[in-house]
Amino acid sequence: MSNSKLPRKIKAGFGFAEMGITATQIITQLYLLEHFTQVLGLNSSLAGLALAISVIWDAVSDPLMGLISDRTRSRWGSRRPYIFAGSIFLGLSIGFLFTAPNIQEQYLLFTYLLVVYVIVNTAMTILSVPHLALGGELSNESSDRTEIFGWRLFFSNIGILFGMILPAIILQSLGDESNKENIKYARSISAWAIGGMVCFSGLATFFVTGSKIIPQKIHSKQQTNISLSVFLKNFSQVFRNKVFFPLILAFIIATFGRTFNTSIALFYYKFRLGLKESDVVLKILFPFFVVIIVSIPIWVLLSNRYGKKRPAFFGILMLGLITMIAYPLYPYGNSYYPLITAIVGGICAGSIFLLDSLVADIVDYDELMTGESKEGLYFGFWKMGTKFAQAIGLAVSGFILDIIGLVQGSSEQTAEVGWRLAVVFGPVVGFFFIIGAIVFLWMPLNSENHKRIQLLLEKKNQRKLRKEQSS
Repeated sequence: MSNSKLPRKIKAGFGFAEMGITATQIITQLYLLEHFTQVLGLNSSLAGLALAISVIWDAVSDPLMGLISDRTRSRWGSRRPYIFAGSIFLGLSIGFLFTAPNIQEQYLLFTYLLVVYVIVNTAMTILSVPHLALGGELSNESSDRTEIFGWRLFFSNIGILFGMILPAIILQSLGDESNKENIKYARSISAWAIGGMVCFSGLATFFVTGSKIIPQKIHSKQQTNISLSVFLKNFSQVFRNKVFFPLILAFIIATFGRTFNTSIALFYYKFRLGLKESDVVLKILFPFFVVIIVSIPIWVLLSNRYGKKRPAFFGILMLGLITMIAYPLYPYGNSYYPLITAIVGGICAGSIFLLDSLVADIVDYDELMTGESKEGLYFGFWKMGTKFAQAIGLAVSGFILDIIGLVQGSSEQTAEVGWRLAVVFGPVVGFFFIIGAIVFLWMPLNSENHKRIQLLLEKKNQRKLRKEQSS
């Protein structure tokens, strides 16, 4: 790979696919549990279990998909064929998740949710893992990578806004926001629209990045073999990486808290603060994600000046402290104070993309140690860890709603249930952000170390190239 600056068109084009990916993720994380329990009548524990099983399958398949894409050889590169196919597959499947037939039996509704969500998550794996790995390959410059993953976060938050706002806007336009048929219709139409976005954004990334085909480093038949022994060997190598392990552990902990937060957000705002769904989405969640988008250049500048580690640590730590302290204090019926917290918290949350960028730097360290480039495998494990955290968070959310006494399908809850939701939404979630930030401090890689690693890696690759040319 060249050390020259990557054209902005390719950086932005890479990130564009994340718009559809994240729109899919946010509509499932924010609405799916509430949709199947409060609207369709599935037991909370069964819904949480179905979501957890689906996401666990998704998590297990991620590193395998990464290894497959690492070892794929085609005239379109090793990642882009999967971006093409995954975009179409995910775009066609997401609509069915929110268009369930009229099912009364609990076990049939559970089965429908489980099967369709497994299909959606399989499509997500085919698209998202190679796409994430491609971002690490586009440049070996640390500053370039920060911008590449900054563009990814930018379009990710555009997708969040679309996936979050569209169901609320359609529901608001229908009039009665408590009518379950209106809710079903709004979310079904939104899901199909998001499917169209997935296809459009993914295919756009496929074509824009076509001018930057990454040289394929795998040549021998042994290296292209994908067997159980090869997979287990690579699995062992990844988790013996002393730099990668604390990073992924910190991210898993923070992601568990974020999933917990997202899955019960509507319950908290509705039953603790008494706000309508459209008010929650448009007056609180929308500004939160707009602020994240606006904050990205700030975090890029901070990382270029101070490295990635310190800004990421302080951003996540402050997010945890704000979450822990603020949410139990808000009065009923008031959206002003949550809006202020959303603005401040959005600035802090913008720092999280720096962790993604660090994975690409860690792949350089692994290549120096092992002589193999494994972007797909590392980002596959990265996605796997994220999804295990999401699976556990979704399962726990379903059981917690039962434990705190939420009355299934009711539009009214007791004040005690509202207070319990506030405790979970605030101190419990904030605790996981804080612990994640502390664990992140154990990661030894900093900007100075990475520059030395890249210098050694470049010399090693030059020696290898000269040896191949002379043989």
